[in-house]
Amino acid sequence: MTQRTLIVQKWLESERGWGVRPDGYSLHLTDRNLQDFIAEYWARMPNEAPEEYSRPDGAPYTWEAGKKVYEEVKASKNGIRDYGEPPGSGGVDGFVRARF
Repeated sequence: MTQRTLIVQKWLESERGWGVRPDGYSLHLTDRNLQDFIAEYWARMPNEAPEEYSRPDGAPYTWEAGKKVYEEVKASKNGIRDYGEPPGSGGVDGFVRARF
């Protein structure tokens, strides 16, 4: 069996007047890719806090991805972003949406 371990980083959205809420996740091949992805994100932000923005939330964790997702991340520069529910365990310190 082929190992396809990815690093998952959860994100949190802050919106002035509304507060904060989970804002998806990003997937990366390496810790360095994650660091570069975050640095590139902040480099695109204005010097003053915008009305709405996202930020990394909690400690990254690993997840065994399927081939299609792994290949998509591998083909990206430093990772990909998704606004759905984070895959896998959700990590040790972040949100995991309740299922009813």
